[in-house]
Order: sequence, then C-alpha cells, then structure tokens
Amino acid sequence: MNALLSPVGAQLDLVWIETRIEQWLRFGCPETSVRIDRHRRRVSFAAGDVFALMRWLASDTGAVTVSIDIVRATPPGEPSVILPWITGAADRLLRQTGDGPVRTVLDTITRIERKGLDPRAVCPGYWRDLDERLRASRPAPPYSRARHEAWLWRRVAS
Repeated sequence: MNALLSPVGAQLDLVWIETRIEQWLRFGCPETSVRIDRHRRRVSFAAGDVFALMRWLASDTGAVTVSIDIVRATPPGEPSVILPWITGAADRLLRQTGDGPVRTVLDTITRIERKGLDPRAVCPGYWRDLDERLRASRPAPPYSRARHEAWLWRRVAS
C-alpha cells in the first residue's frame, strides 16, 4: 500500500531491555502491535491519535535518564515534525526530561484520569501549555472539565 494513503499516522518501536532501556506507553491505544523480537514491539497509531511515550535509559556509568513525550500522529496535510523515533508524521505536544518534570506530567495525567477524562482526548493546547510552563519552572495548570468541554465543542463546531 502507498504510504501516503495508509491510515497509519505514526509508527514506533518500543524497546525493553531490563535495567538498560525501557520504553512504554503511559497512555494511547495503538491500532496495531506486533512483536518483532523478545526486546521490541512495533506499535502503530492512526492519524489524529494521541499517546504518551515513557523512556528510561541507563548508561554503563549508572546514570539514568527518564523522559516523557506526548505526541499526536498527524493527519495528512497538517503541519508536522520529524521525530527520530517515529516513522510517519507527528506533532510533539510535550517533551519533558528529568525526575521532577516527568513526575509532574505523570501526576497531571493521573489527575485528568481521576476526573473521568481520557488523556488522549485532552486539548492539544493544554499539553503545549503544560510543557511551556514546566520549562519555565512554573506550576502545572489544572485541566478542568469546563476547559475539556469547551475543547470538545470547538472540535465539533469546526
């Protein structure tokens, strides 16, 4: 099938080598998930899908890096960026590295879920706002049900 006509918006490999490289989805529903080998599986997301990728990397010296990316698989014709770990077009909504910022993002996702909201359906502008505030060492903005309903209404109205 021609890649331009494919319904897949983004594809990535999740790698899990215990205590060395650990990558997993915090949220997101892949359309497909195929095991490549005992350490990797390839997941695909439809255009427009949003997912959060957690990455934990340990070096030979014992240094550990943790990061989280919230990404939207970009529909054809929309602006996108090339991310080295994604095949296809994507829009990075948030990228945070380090224990403190990553923990704040994870806590925010948990608070959103406790409100009965799906983080995949959160307004993309909220994830960008959260990313910018954390980069500026400012407090995380709350995501209210009213903001969510306004986002859903704007999506339907456009």
